Parts: sequence; structure tokens; C-alpha cells
Amino acid sequence: MRVIILITVILFSLNSNAQKIDCSLQTKEYQEFLKVKNYSDAFSPWEFVKDKCPSQSKEIYTDGIKIIQYKIDNTATPEEKEKLVRDLLSLYNKYNKNFPEITQDYEVYKGLALLENNIDAKDEIFQYFDNGFSKALDKVTSANAIFNYFKLLIEKNQNGDKSVSSDKIIEKYSLLSNQINNLFTKNPEERESYIAARKGVNSLANEFLNCDNLTSYYEKKMPQNQENEVWLQASLNTLSDKCSATPIFLAMAERYYALKVSSQSSSYLAIASLKNRKFDEAKKHYIESAELESDLTEKATKYYTLATGLFSGDKAKAKEFLLKSLEFNPKLGKAYLFLAQLYSSSASDCGKTPFEKKAVHYLAQQTVKKAAIADERLKSNVDIFIKNSSKESLSPKDISDAKMNGKSMTIGCWINEEIIFPSK
Repeated sequence: MRVIILITVILFSLNSNAQKIDCSLQTKEYQEFLKVKNYSDAFSPWEFVKDKCPSQSKEIYTDGIKIIQYKIDNTATPEEKEKLVRDLLSLYNKYNKNFPEITQDYEVYKGLALLENNIDAKDEIFQYFDNGFSKALDKVTSANAIFNYFKLLIEKNQNGDKSVSSDKIIEKYSLLSNQINNLFTKNPEERESYIAARKGVNSLANEFLNCDNLTSYYEKKMPQNQENEVWLQASLNTLSDKCSATPIFLAMAERYYALKVSSQSSSYLAIASLKNRKFDEAKKHYIESAELESDLTEKATKYYTLATGLFSGDKAKAKEFLLKSLEFNPKLGKAYLFLAQLYSSSASDCGKTPFEKKAVHYLAQQTVKKAAIADERLKSNVDIFIKNSSKESLSPKDISDAKMNGKSMTIGCWINEEIIFPSK
């Protein structure tokens, strides 16, 4: 008996190893065909690998998707096309079965396969999208899927489907809109697609997103979601554009901040504080938001917004934030433009003599020129600024008459900058 068992094990092992060798050879063969985009001849060896060694690697499935899609694109009849699309759906199922950890959003891709291949199956597409987005929203990266899922939700609501209420539309809008915002950072190379998706989703949702509807919805949902950071973030994002002055926005902003101090939670609390005329709190949290921001471009934008908004009346502080914005984004030319305007508006306050007053305008002109260097799109703005301030600024003759060629002077006041005049 032991001999029989041993022989069985040996035979099984030999068969398994032979199969693995065959799979390796077939994999090499179909991948050689793929290198020259010969999808037709790649199909047979690829299918062998897919059937005999389904867990060998994820490339079996990513390659298979390309191969089957080629066959779909080149099929002769609608019937054959749909059969191939169904084969593609089966491949996604098998992909998920063998690699579940990296295919959590596979149902979204099944919906896209039907949609993008023009298969008339709206209810089926919706079901795949609804399942996929519910299970793995944070994994979804397709702008097309986001827009079309929301479009189908709106259609179902308008057709009287009671399972898609106005409250569900608001809930899904909030989550999808928040995911689009997250994708701007995760996949910046797809930014234009996400912008288009956001515009489409916003347009479809417009009639549902008035403050009365939103306030009513979030007041009902807030008690059961007070510990849910994802829900709070998405909800605040939805409310921030139109309804940031509402009590529910303030309540959610305070709760989100209490759960998680971050650039985003600080920003929401700053907006809520500003709308409720708590200016000191707003300043504090806007600064905190800028300091905690990890994306350098966004960090620069936040400092620029501080300088031109809440701190525009405090010129010294505004300058500090403008310089910070340029530190994190040297191409933010509009920061130089605003700084030049601040200088120019302070000539009378910071210059004691006529020469010093003109020197402040001269400094403003030297500063504004940096705006066009940083961002050439601002050249026309820079030219206008220089033209309008030329009479008030120092001319070469003024510098020469004052015997300041090659010398320097310091403008005090809040400006606190040294000017070095040309030698000639």
C-alpha cells in the first residue's frame, strides 16, 4: 500500500512539474507574439497557460485582457462580439479568484467592459458598478466608470426607481466627488479626465444639491457617522462649495478635526470658522492646514491664499506667506505680482523722502519682473504694471543725480529689503 501511495505522489509531482514547464514555455511563446502585437497567434498559448496554470502570475490576466479585447475589436458579428465580451467578464472573475488582493474593484471593470464595448445591458452594467463601488470605492481610478455610474444612478432616480432615492443620490455624489478629489493627487497624469468627470457629475447632480436638501440629509445621517472619517471627509467636501455657512457644516468640521488633525480637516474648520466670522480661529486653522499639507504645489497655493485673503491687510505677514509660497513653488509667478502690488501701495508709508518713495516703486518693478520669469503667462500683467508705475519709479537719471549708481539702500518699514542700483 505504501508503495502505491509513493508511486502516486511521484507521478503527481512529475506531472505537476511537467505542467509548470509547459506553462513556462507557453508563456514565453505568447509573450513573444505580444511583443510584436500579434494578438491572434498569442491567443492559443495564452489560453493554455490561463487554463493550466491560473495562479502563475497576474500577467496572465493583464495580458489576457489585451488579447481578448483585440479579438472583440476585430470580430465580424454582434453575436460573436458579445460572446467575446462575456469571455472577458469570465476572465475578470478568474483574475479575482486567483488574485483577490489586487482585484477588489474587478466588478467595476466588468461594468466597463460591457459599457465600452457597447453591449446593451444597462441594468447589468449598473449592478456591476453598484457592487464594485460599494465594495472598493477607494480602489477605483477610472474617470469613465465614476461618471457613468453616477449617470445611471440619476437615470434610475428619474425613471422612478425607489431604490435610488434623492438621499442615495446625495450619498453617492458625496463619495464619488471625494474620490475624484483624492485621485487628483494619486494620479496627476489623469487630471484632465478627472476634471471632465467632476464637471459631468456636478452637472447631473445640480438639481439635488441645494442647501435645503443637503442640510436635511446630513442632519439625518450625522448621528450615525460621527466616528466615520471617510464619511465626514466626503460630506464636508460636498457641503463646502455651497453650504459652508450652515450649522451642520460647522458641526461636521469640528467633529472631523477632533478625530483627525490633518491639512484637510484644518482647512474645513478654517472655512467653517470664517463663515461664522470667527476670524482668529480661521487664521489659525488656515495656517495649520498649510503647514500640514504634504503636496508642495498645494502647500504653495495655501500660503498664497493666506497672503491674498485673510492676511492681505497685514502686509508684513502677507509678504511672509508669499515668500513661503514661492519657496514651495518657484513657478507661482502671481505671488511676485501680488508682492509688487503690496510694495507699490506702501510707497507713501515706507518712504520718507521723494527719492525713497520712488525707490519703493523701483523695488516693486524689480519684483514684478520676476513674475514673468516664473510664469511667462503673466507677461502682459507685468508689462501693464511697469507701464502704470513708470512715472512714480526711479529713472536712470534719478539714480545718477542722487549719485547712487553701484550703491545700495535699505527700505525699512515692513518691507525691509535692500536695493542695489545698477552701476550705470
